[in-house]
Amino acid sequence: METVFDQTLASRLLFTLVAVTISVGPMFADFNKTHATNPLWTPHARFHVVWQVLSQAGISLVILYLLWNDAADYVVHIWVAATLNYVWGASFYATLATMPIYGGALKDVNGIKPFRFNIFGTIYLVDTNLFGGTILMIVNTVGVVLLIQ
Repeated sequence: METVFDQTLASRLLFTLVAVTISVGPMFADFNKTHATNPLWTPHARFHVVWQVLSQAGISLVILYLLWNDAADYVVHIWVAATLNYVWGASFYATLATMPIYGGALKDVNGIKPFRFNIFGTIYLVDTNLFGGTILMIVNTVGVVLLIQ
């Protein structure tokens, strides 16, 4: 078991970072006046955002269990954990791609401000959800690449 532990440690740490971030991040971002208690949202929409955040927190706990328990199919569990992180990313990008169908948006008027990047004097505004989601999927992919080497 020690050899597997050494060979997978970096990947498991990266997958853990993603799982914790996709669990704790939305709790801070969504359990406040911009989402769950937003007076501009319908009560049913607020219900769904709380449900979504709590569901992801539960899935993230499963991911952490899979990554850090001493199961017989240890490597299989690591791959399942990485895949569950990708399910989060795939659902984010699918939701993003289908926004025109249901009238969705990445942010609300009273929501979180975008990141501002000054690149050679030009200001670029990047949505925090898009930026964070993309970074987390890159981190997860680095973990996968390290796992297959």
